[in-house]
Amino acid sequence: MSAALHELVLSDEIILSAVDAIQGEATEFLKAIVAIDSTLDKGEEEVQTTILKLLQETLGSGADVEASGAKSTQPNCFDVERIPVILDKIKDKRGFSPVDWNYDESKFNVVASYQGGSSDGSEGSNKALLLQGHVDVVPANESDGWTHPPFSPIIKDGRMYGRGSGDMKAGVVAMIYAVIALRRIGYLPRTNLTICTVIEEECTGNGALAANHTSLLPFSDTTKTAVIIPEPFNFIVNAQMGVLWFNAKITGKPCHVLQTSAGSNAIEGAFSLFAALKVLEEKYNEPSNTHPFYKGIDHPVNFNLGKIEGGNWASSVPSSCRFEARVGFWPGIKIEDVKRDIESTLNYEANKLGLGLEIAYRGFQADGAVLLPDFVGGEASGKKSLQTDFVDSLQKCYKTASAGDESNAGRKLLVKPITCTCDARFYSNLYQNSDNVVVTCFGPEADSIHGVDESVSLKSFRDCMVTIALFIQEWCGLEKEET
Repeated sequence: MSAALHELVLSDEIILSAVDAIQGEATEFLKAIVAIDSTLDKGEEEVQTTILKLLQETLGSGADVEASGAKSTQPNCFDVERIPVILDKIKDKRGFSPVDWNYDESKFNVVASYQGGSSDGSEGSNKALLLQGHVDVVPANESDGWTHPPFSPIIKDGRMYGRGSGDMKAGVVAMIYAVIALRRIGYLPRTNLTICTVIEEECTGNGALAANHTSLLPFSDTTKTAVIIPEPFNFIVNAQMGVLWFNAKITGKPCHVLQTSAGSNAIEGAFSLFAALKVLEEKYNEPSNTHPFYKGIDHPVNFNLGKIEGGNWASSVPSSCRFEARVGFWPGIKIEDVKRDIESTLNYEANKLGLGLEIAYRGFQADGAVLLPDFVGGEASGKKSLQTDFVDSLQKCYKTASAGDESNAGRKLLVKPITCTCDARFYSNLYQNSDNVVVTCFGPEADSIHGVDESVSLKSFRDCMVTIALFIQEWCGLEKEET
């Protein structure tokens, strides 16, 4: 017998209870995937395969998607797919970041899509929701000073510790289990909903670039699509910085230390070159150059010397040195202009010091982006729009989700920018029609992301899960499945 769907509106209490009923299961799944080292060197295949299996078993048909290679034909099931990231399909697209590694069968995104039954033209029937998150993490070594091994997660004082617990595996699990919680009590979205987990957010964004078309594919040009990326920002993000990675190879002149003045020390030269870049950083941060969305934020543009290597003997003046750096820049600034600033600054300093210099680009070439143009300064411009509907709904859902927390009771989610990059840029008006697609990042509170003893609040993890579950009803509507 085929399943029928009947539209209903659930009380907030029912949705809260549904999420609370599976919080323990969600926490255990979070712990399991935090234990998986999904750094670039180790690869994201294991964690993506784990998520693929969960989605197929809880939201899909239960069939082995790898074995069947086909979408589910069963009613009221999500289509769960393993979609490879293919270099030839993205290398010429805007937003592609150059790499020096291969894209083989281990490099894939996971997409679970549900085609809602509502197409009757009633209010809300033209809305859709995309929940997107990344599964890769930055490197971590116990020798850096971790209290516990970074890939052996522990729970202490209401927080889960481990690399990627905050950035952003908690957000990924929250968005998935928000949908599972509703399904467990027999409810599915009335309109289209897609879950997408991607690779390489921490170094290129190429996973999201590859998923961009696929994850939005079910939605027509007239669909009002909301995109939530539950990065570890416990507020609503309205803008993000641009980020560019580059590496520089400096060539000096080797000699014995007793003739130091006869040589050119490439390592010392590297520090001189980066000092010149720091002058450029301060120029970018001058008040006259500040982007309107970043007014009042202290030093939002940051350059970072992330890696350096050179020399081969303590008593020899090193003839070569290589460093890798990250450069931030404002939304609206062209990447080619940033490259020109970097190259002119470094070439001038290298020539002055008599050093050879080669510059290459690998990794992030990420545009800065305004995600919510109607929210400059964190406040709505006054006109009603897709963006104001989206933000109002998200704030309403969060207020309900966190009502039981005395420290958060009645707190309104702030709307503000971030000084880093993330995949949200691919769903901004740089790539999408902002009349039809609206995007933000909102997720659980985390501490020390990219640092030592990274952790996430499990209370905030729960509140994020509830917020997304409530938002699904608010934005998509719900229908009761009856067989």
